[in-house]
Amino acid sequence: MAIITLSRWTFSGGRELGQKISENLGYRFVSRDDIISKTAGYGMSGERMERARRRRFGFLQRFDLEWSHYLIYARAALTKEIRQGSLVYLGSNGQALLRDFPNVLNVGVMADMEYRIDNLIKRTEYVVDRKKARKLIQEIDEKKARWSRTLHDDRLLDPGDFDLVIEPGQTTLADACDLIHATLEQPKYQTTYKSLEAIDLLTVAAELRARIAMKDDVIDDDVNVEIQDGVIVIGGSVHSAEDLEGIKELLD
Repeated sequence: MAIITLSRWTFSGGRELGQKISENLGYRFVSRDDIISKTAGYGMSGERMERARRRRFGFLQRFDLEWSHYLIYARAALTKEIRQGSLVYLGSNGQALLRDFPNVLNVGVMADMEYRIDNLIKRTEYVVDRKKARKLIQEIDEKKARWSRTLHDDRLLDPGDFDLVIEPGQTTLADACDLIHATLEQPKYQTTYKSLEAIDLLTVAAELRARIAMKDDVIDDDVNVEIQDGVIVIGGSVHSAEDLEGIKELLD
């Protein structure tokens, strides 16, 4: 079982590549929108999620509890998808959501500006000219960069962040799929009993963390759930004895 995450610059053709890989390899295709819809199962309504995503965070607000809960629920929802088998995940936060997971190939899809402009013009059926297309893409990039810096102290996307970088316009869709397929043949992406065991543990840990976040009577901003030597460990700190008891109830 392998997991492919695709992060892309806007209008770089990431969705087309993801769907083609999914078709060629027989993997399920899961988008960020699919995961967002599944967070509703944890009580994260669409309205709450959009409020968390669009709020302007300052330096001291980046650990906002509602946003943290959204990420926790998204990780839990995505890990459930992984347990069903190999998949392609299209979303800019795939690497963060699947940190520590084995058998994950992180792919960056980074087309040059001219390719992205051409792609946007085609999508709008040539209603937008090149000047307007360039301006729109730059505005989207700047917005995403601000968002990434605020939440993660990070830049938008950097080739060094990925195991593999695809440059549409420099390679064909078929060749890109072949390259990804060949990369998956490397030993680090092969499924083993140990990797399956790790995935099972990480999935249970993600679900437990989501259940903690769902408890309205527990302040959990400094609670973490990790795997240590094959054991799920709840760490961090709580604000009161009542918070601790609330978490213990989940373990009974």
